[in-house]
Amino acid sequence: MKERVKRKATPAAIAKTVLSAFFGIRKRGDHDEETVQLSPVQIGVAAVVAGLCFVGGLILLVRFILGRAMG
Repeated sequence: MKERVKRKATPAAIAKTVLSAFFGIRKRGDHDEETVQLSPVQIGVAAVVAGLCFVGGLILLVRFILGRAMG
């Protein structure tokens, strides 16, 4: 039997996984391949960071729009 070698995921692979989950698009082959590499802690931390960046971006966008409309 072939055993899969546990490799560490790169930050880019983690970001790709989390962002594709946010948008709900992902290939089956990518999912199977990355599941072996990623730990739940890595995914959790990346998801929190991505969520905070998303919310922060929305807040900045709203402030910018309201600033232009009011001023």
